[in-house]
Amino acid sequence: MDSIVKEDCLKILDKIDIRKLKNSSILVAGSNGLLGRYIVSTVYLANELHDLNCTIYCMSLHGPNNDIKELCINNVIPIKADLSESFEFDKKVDYIFHAACYGQTSAWMRDKLKTISLNVDATRALLELAKKHNSRFLYFSTLDVYGNIPENLVPVEESYTGNVSTISTRSAYGESKRLGETICAVYRKELGIKAYIARIFHTYGPGITIDDERVIGNFIRKALIDKHIQMLDQGDSVKTFGYVADTVYMLLRIILDGKDLVYNVGGIARLSIRELADIVSSFCGNVPISTPENQVALEHMVGDNRYVGGDISKFISEFGKVDHLDFNEAIKRIVDWNRFRFNL
Repeated sequence: MDSIVKEDCLKILDKIDIRKLKNSSILVAGSNGLLGRYIVSTVYLANELHDLNCTIYCMSLHGPNNDIKELCINNVIPIKADLSESFEFDKKVDYIFHAACYGQTSAWMRDKLKTISLNVDATRALLELAKKHNSRFLYFSTLDVYGNIPENLVPVEESYTGNVSTISTRSAYGESKRLGETICAVYRKELGIKAYIARIFHTYGPGITIDDERVIGNFIRKALIDKHIQMLDQGDSVKTFGYVADTVYMLLRIILDGKDLVYNVGGIARLSIRELADIVSSFCGNVPISTPENQVALEHMVGDNRYVGGDISKFISEFGKVDHLDFNEAIKRIVDWNRFRFNL
């Protein structure tokens, strides 16, 4: 585990009572992803430092990536499985994290039917596992379930029922996430399953590499490799970003101690894409930034909400204030992590 990720995970452990996982077992579906990796790393460290004796099943489509492989000793067990198809898993688990879905918009748009299956079929299959073992279950949803949020409602509260289309370019993701939420609600309300939904927004941190197609990875690649950030539009869209360690802290609090069904989960750093480019540039030698005369029309950008942000007041009222990492410091950590990882 590299030093930056380890430092983040240790800070999470300082803020949470992890003893509830003592002698338990957890399943992290989608363990190779940004959030899954941090959850595995945090519990792995708790095992090492606090004699937690928690078994961690790391389920992923292609088997463990290099980061997870480093941790696959003792209580960390990798499992290769395609959750969009029928799969077998016969181990007893006390906690299930369903993070198995594409994080990058361009990735899920390349395989919309698989995306739907991961959010619908896999959700039901994992909830059946939760019913069998009386497990606590956390579904990783998204602010896309709100659809196009009017600017005056941003940051949006959990009570907003959405402004969505069933047939837009982006509907395969947002609408299947909505159905996944409905399935969670049915299992909770009618079958008594301890199911929770986290509507997560724009998570960033170490793990977003220069190969990542999301905006922060894209900008860091252009800044470090091309020495020039060439934007696709004027950068007027406003997003709210949450640092991965802060988000994982919130996710762990919900699955361990949550009372309600649905929570917005993320950060408080709200800024335009142009402001983001300026900050990335400042940590990469003040490389130049250029904008096109006309917006570049990429499929995954069509229908993207221009104003995105979730209201996390509900989480704060239940669990207390979140000590969010300063956005500039967070970007610096991602840049430093990529420089070290790729020897730049």
